[in-house]
Amino acid sequence: MKSLILTFAVALVATLGLKAQALQCSPEKPIPGETVTLSYDQNQTILANENDLKATVLFLNNNPTGDRFHIEDVNFVQERGMFKAKLNIPAKANLFYIALANEVNGEKDNNGGKGYGFSLYKADRKALLPGVKGNLGLVKGRYGYYANADRDVPAGLALVKEEFASNPAARKDANLLSFFTAESKRAKDEAALAEAKKIAEGLTNDKKATEQDLFNAYSVYKILDDKAMLETLGNNIRKKYPKGMLVRSEKIEAVGMEKDFAKKVALYESLAGLPFTATEKSAYNSLTSVIASGYLGKKDWANFEKYLNQTTDKNRKANLLNSAAWQLCGEGIVKEVSREDAERSAKYSKQSIDLIKSLQSSTDKADVPAYSSPKQMKDNLQGALGMFSDTYAVCLYRTGKYAEALEYQQIYNETQKFSDPETNERYCIYLEKAKGGKEAEAMLEKLITNGTASEAMKTQFLRLFQANNSPEAAAQRYLANLEADAKAHKREELRKKMIDKEAPDFKLRNLKGEEVALSSLKGKVVILDFWATWCGPCKASFPGMQKSLEATQNRSDVVFLFIDTWENGDNKEKAAAEFIEKNKYSFNVLMDNDNKVVGSYKVEGIPTKFIVGKDGRIKFMSVGFNGTETLIEEVAAMIDLAGEIKP
Repeated sequence: MKSLILTFAVALVATLGLKAQALQCSPEKPIPGETVTLSYDQNQTILANENDLKATVLFLNNNPTGDRFHIEDVNFVQERGMFKAKLNIPAKANLFYIALANEVNGEKDNNGGKGYGFSLYKADRKALLPGVKGNLGLVKGRYGYYANADRDVPAGLALVKEEFASNPAARKDANLLSFFTAESKRAKDEAALAEAKKIAEGLTNDKKATEQDLFNAYSVYKILDDKAMLETLGNNIRKKYPKGMLVRSEKIEAVGMEKDFAKKVALYESLAGLPFTATEKSAYNSLTSVIASGYLGKKDWANFEKYLNQTTDKNRKANLLNSAAWQLCGEGIVKEVSREDAERSAKYSKQSIDLIKSLQSSTDKADVPAYSSPKQMKDNLQGALGMFSDTYAVCLYRTGKYAEALEYQQIYNETQKFSDPETNERYCIYLEKAKGGKEAEAMLEKLITNGTASEAMKTQFLRLFQANNSPEAAAQRYLANLEADAKAHKREELRKKMIDKEAPDFKLRNLKGEEVALSSLKGKVVILDFWATWCGPCKASFPGMQKSLEATQNRSDVVFLFIDTWENGDNKEKAAAEFIEKNKYSFNVLMDNDNKVVGSYKVEGIPTKFIVGKDGRIKFMSVGFNGTETLIEEVAAMIDLAGEIKP
């Protein structure tokens, strides 16, 4: 075993590539609590021409039950063709990864999928700190996204096995134990499952076992679905710790699972007074927002505000308030709403903005989520402020405050660079109300030329142009010219964004049970749309995708494939089929049940679309949803441009 562990340590150093990789750390064997120098030789990488390096660092520790990691920003400065940065290592860290955010042709430098990881050493800089292999396993198996490293569960599982072998104390680590058991079960590794059960039995029979130890054992039996031990051990734990971890987790789970809202509220109220840990409080806070959301759906404003005020997470609270305001204001300016609803919506919306601004100015580290760096949080908050300002603008318009509505609408539209026709439409309505037809006409002309105008905006422009300038016929011709210029402009802008990347091949079955292989479609333009039934933006994009599909239905050289991935639940096909049938979409839906295809395309969020050219290579990648009209125009243009490439 000694030689095996020594061999693995050497392999670990090789895996992290301390000598060969483009990113180096000095000292080469860092220790906790010190400041190190990072040097990145961009000339070895796809980022050779970058002038600014954006990066974060993922620090991991050995906390067995709480936050396992946190993320900080890294400030690189370019010096003589190389980027350098100083990094302060926390005293409790034992491993860190640097994640580079810059992209070239949709690719990030992630050290060939391994990520840029650095193990920490004991003070003598000879021996690795305990827990390094376990945390490296968690990165490979669970936290790869935050480390900008490819997910490799088998490698992660092997590393955790090594940690258990060399560091028996790690067997009590809740994070490692749950990962080890769950992934061993998924891999059908009988030897590993037997080891997990042996660990659980040891914890169960240990007379000095702590509550955490017993809870860990129970968690293993739950993954193993050992009903006999779950009943016996569970009863013992509940008796010994009537308000303990197991009881609290079961009560929290019961609230989440309960479908009857009245019963859900009653179960939630039964949680009052329990001694929640910091991690449990996060789950409890989530349930509080669920209850508030339930009352929001019922328009029970008294109870909505009651549970809203019990929500201590400012971000959740702000989002709840924005949701309420958006519902009350009619989700835009088309529907009619009562004066009472308009005024309430303005109140809630203003509160949501005030909360976001308070988070922006906060210096409390507790306000920064574990899964984001301070800068990432700042960017997210700025995005939220823009979105909430869009809501507040509608609320202000509803109450006749046109100048203020214009001011807040501009905040959102500037974050979107005036690219969204729907919100541009509202902006121009507010602009005409607040500043008159001349200014509105000038803005409409600009937005139509840029190709970011809705049909309603074109109608508004015609009306204002006729009133201010010339007869109707001239206005129509002028509008046609503007639209033609806009399409040509957008096409050329898209051409600049074309990429040429390998499209990973796959074989998936559709809802009819038919197998579809991407390689069999070479010679056609293929649109791959990754989606899931729980994904709001995916569903919002589908009316536009249906129109795009219908627009090409007579073209034999264009194929649309809608790949259902990251789906929840046990019967994924049924969920997808029911959704498609209910909405009468004529989509060819492929089921990526094991999420392998989405992983091979390195998708980080859905909806994500890839346009594959006739030569079988990716020509465009589009993430998110920016409005139906924009979607239809962009998909049509991307299909045409991709179709120009001959196989």
